[in-house]
Amino acid sequence: MKLKKSAEDQMIFLYRYVSLSLTSLVFLFESSRLIAWQKLLLIVFLFLSVTLFTWIYRKYRLHDMVLKCCIALETAGIILLLLPTGGMDSPFKWYVITPMLVACAHLSMRYSWTLLLSYIGLVLTFCYIFFTPGQYFLWDMVLQNANLFLVLIVTTMAMQVIGVMKNELKMAKEQANETMEHIKSIYHIMETTSHNEALNLGQVISDYTVKLTKQSRAFFWLDSQEEDAPESSQTGWTVEEEEQLFEELENYREEFREEREPFFRHLPEWGDFLMITVPMTTRFVATIGLKLGPDQSLTGRRWLVQQLIFLAELSAVFLERYELERIENQLIVTNEQNRIANEMHDNVSQSLFGIVYATHSLRQTWHDQSKEQVEEQIELIQQSANQAVRELKGAIHSLSSKKSGGPTWLGTVKSHLHTLSKLNHVQIDFDIHGDHFSLPYLYQKALFRIISEAAGNAIRHGLAKRIDVKLKLTPQVIKLSIHDDGVGFETARMVAGGEVVSAGSGLGMMNMEYLAQSMGGEFDISSRIGEGTQIRLSIPVNAYE
Repeated sequence: MKLKKSAEDQMIFLYRYVSLSLTSLVFLFESSRLIAWQKLLLIVFLFLSVTLFTWIYRKYRLHDMVLKCCIALETAGIILLLLPTGGMDSPFKWYVITPMLVACAHLSMRYSWTLLLSYIGLVLTFCYIFFTPGQYFLWDMVLQNANLFLVLIVTTMAMQVIGVMKNELKMAKEQANETMEHIKSIYHIMETTSHNEALNLGQVISDYTVKLTKQSRAFFWLDSQEEDAPESSQTGWTVEEEEQLFEELENYREEFREEREPFFRHLPEWGDFLMITVPMTTRFVATIGLKLGPDQSLTGRRWLVQQLIFLAELSAVFLERYELERIENQLIVTNEQNRIANEMHDNVSQSLFGIVYATHSLRQTWHDQSKEQVEEQIELIQQSANQAVRELKGAIHSLSSKKSGGPTWLGTVKSHLHTLSKLNHVQIDFDIHGDHFSLPYLYQKALFRIISEAAGNAIRHGLAKRIDVKLKLTPQVIKLSIHDDGVGFETARMVAGGEVVSAGSGLGMMNMEYLAQSMGGEFDISSRIGEGTQIRLSIPVNAYE
């Protein structure tokens, strides 16, 4: 993996060459036991060695053991370099600052101080033995080189302080990025639940539970048998395992109803779970569960508890909003039914009653009337029938979105894609061929969920800037194609044996495939790194029925 050079690394590496150049220049012009060509040869060797060590530091800066060995080796080389260049009088004694900088920047404080003290001890020992045997006491050498040792100590301390500040800034940046990701996830949850079918709400919640907590498996279980309730759903298990998991949860129904705080539960053959009951005032009782790993720390679990509390409160808002919308829709339908009933009673039924009465009267008296009178009566009956037809057409027209220009399925899809395009600055082209008015409701719901999920994945995970959605509707088959220019991924790593094995494959992919297969259709996805993703779907219209 190629690492990007930081500004700190660039400064350190630049200092290595600058300091070596200055030190070599002083060494070249000062008097010593070596002649000129020997000095030049030594300087060339030093530059080659520094280049080699610099390359190793750049390539293996994330491998602590390699760095430790190389820094120790370079420091030992500097100590040996003092022997032919004058001992404590050698200008290269200052060059030890360069490996010390690398150690302070990338390794622990303990190693840096151990390296410094080892260097001071070894330099004093070598120079005392080889250069001043019996002439000075060791303490005298320490005092004579106090400036060097003081500079090394101060430099090490300064680099340690800078390292602490750098780590704090790095942690602050990571926390800021995590907060931004959290806010983006909240926005995506709100956006998804606003545009998705309510019956898909459980899948949205379980998907984002996995995303926010950075775990691999979660579920949303709703204790309700009503047909209009959102469906229980999960993320991370197969469809077969989902059924078994929810059957297991049925055994704890009464216990879950009594819980008011996050709680831990061990499910036989399933493992340890962190769960929370969603606090709601509606007719539903829901539970959010998170599969815990075997090495989950106490601090990590506290953070997961906080995330689940937040998700539970957010889920309660979504479910209560769904309940209010359901009640509102029922009231709207009831009011509309009452309005139409009143209109038919006041207009259509009265006209039909007049037609029936006039027809009965004409049948009884047409023998006693002239031809002109009979024709006049028939004409009046015809006018009344035409009036009743017009009134009936008006009532039908008010109910039909196709005729009245009201909201349609196609309008809902276009509005959703337009909102995604504006909010995320993405170009989305939607091309449709065929009669969408005759599309059955079940197909409308499934197609909307697939289009919404695919577009959302392309934006959030694929970082796409353009999405092309093509839908072809015929009486026999529905064909859907969704192509984006995002970063793409390796599909071979995404699915193996029907299970998602890569966390980066995008949430909801298996849900889209399941929707297509449940309608009797075929689902295919193709993608490559850097070449975007294409989803193709083919559903026979009569398969589901």
